[in-house]
Amino acid sequence: MQNNNLDTQINNFLSKPLKNDDHFTSAKLAILDTLGCVIEASSHDEVNNFAIEDKSFELFSNPFLNVGKLNSYQEVAWYLTVLTRWFDYNDTFLAKEWAHPSDNFGSIYSYFYSNPNYKFIDFTTALTKAYEIQGSLCLGTSLNKLGYDHVFYVKLASGAVFSSLLSKGNEKIVHRTINHILLDGPSLRSYRHFPNVGKRKSWAAADASKRGIELAKISQLNDEVYSSIQDDKNWGFEKTYLNDSGIKFGKELNDWVIQNVLFKVLFPAEFHGQSAVEGAIKLSKEFNQNIDKVKKINIFTHEPAIRIIANKDNLSNASDRDHSLEYMVSAALLFGELKYEMYGNDFSGLNKIESLRKKIVVSEEPNFTKNYYEFSKRHISNSIEIVYDDNSTSEKITIENPIGHPSRREEAIPLLKEKFIRNVENILSSEKSMSLWEQVINLEKDDELTKFFNILQDDE
Repeated sequence: MQNNNLDTQINNFLSKPLKNDDHFTSAKLAILDTLGCVIEASSHDEVNNFAIEDKSFELFSNPFLNVGKLNSYQEVAWYLTVLTRWFDYNDTFLAKEWAHPSDNFGSIYSYFYSNPNYKFIDFTTALTKAYEIQGSLCLGTSLNKLGYDHVFYVKLASGAVFSSLLSKGNEKIVHRTINHILLDGPSLRSYRHFPNVGKRKSWAAADASKRGIELAKISQLNDEVYSSIQDDKNWGFEKTYLNDSGIKFGKELNDWVIQNVLFKVLFPAEFHGQSAVEGAIKLSKEFNQNIDKVKKINIFTHEPAIRIIANKDNLSNASDRDHSLEYMVSAALLFGELKYEMYGNDFSGLNKIESLRKKIVVSEEPNFTKNYYEFSKRHISNSIEIVYDDNSTSEKITIENPIGHPSRREEAIPLLKEKFIRNVENILSSEKSMSLWEQVINLEKDDELTKFFNILQDDE
């Protein structure tokens, strides 16, 4: 077995403690943002009913009380991950591959909820390691360029960490789990692109998380380790899926990813377009004062944004629209804000947005692309300007990094708190929502993990 194989590298990482607790505050922010997404999605009956497989009990308004009614690790992971992802408002990580690291929250929660005899730091450490595995794979290896979906890295990260927890660190079992996941392979990402876009992108991560747990459980069986499956020259993962290129991490595994995750603080929008939306809101007043004189809108962006969310002719549903750069910017220009309901078929401003997006021209700014991939920067920049009938232009607004970027973390934390409270107010009072934030953010490393669960299950 070669030392550069994933099963060896991940095992080495999981078998050792983190060097310090620098991740702890960042992990609590990530947890709080995910909790808010879970609670907000659970307030929609159609989402909650879809996410619960067992229909034999009456649902609570608090999703963390519903967890206690579920019968398996997989059911809990599925339920919480569907709720985390449903409205595309959870955290993001962008690199060669794209990801939502909080997609791993459900699998981590499922293990510790059934095995609560731990400290809170054990929960945050496990979550941090899942974030790290997924994000570091994204830095090292693109799946999207080959047509595969990024949730494969959820399956790897959740499955590996869950296997380590379940087996009490049995390295042979963890090796076997990782190689079973490689044997499973990735799924296609075509459902994220026209003409096949649909709600699968809201539950695909839950499916991957659940499958990772299932393979971790199967790997408890004393069986082959399948140690050469990654690089077998005839039938291996890299040969079959990656055209003989290697799957690799883009950095040393530590606790960096969770400290550098991207939060969707203000807008439920695909992250490559967040800074463009921020710029559009700054121009919204001028735009509406001169709306009859607008010839076109120029957006200058980075190459991944063009490849993923730009230049779409037809937008057939909300899942299409929340991944359209032109649609998001049009909504922000017209209404001075961007809310999830603006993506719906029944939104009153839909025709206005559709008309305006035809006037938007998107082009690449090479420096934005360069800075997007440069590890020390990882910028997600967009510029936007209005061109009028007389060929005069507005000020060109450039946003180097959107509000949820780690370079603007201190600026974002109060807004992240506002987002959390707004989400939690769907089931709790304002006072109770504020209290929930404060109780979680003030948890100490050595607090019993049951304290965390009790906070979440405290209902009005």
